[in-house]
Amino acid sequence: MNSVANLEASDLRIIRSILRSMANEHWSVQEALDEYDIPEFLREDYEAQIEACFVD
Repeated sequence: MNSVANLEASDLRIIRSILRSMANEHWSVQEALDEYDIPEFLREDYEAQIEACFVD
């Protein structure tokens, strides 16, 4: 697996963990991103991926 694929797989694992935490801990997206120490420059991408899980 190349490094881009590794990063994408890692991102998806983090997204799944964030979604579980949001449900289990009743966190908002912002709280979850803070808890997982997602850097500011990546937050927009993560928010978009999380939103895609909820919006058709």
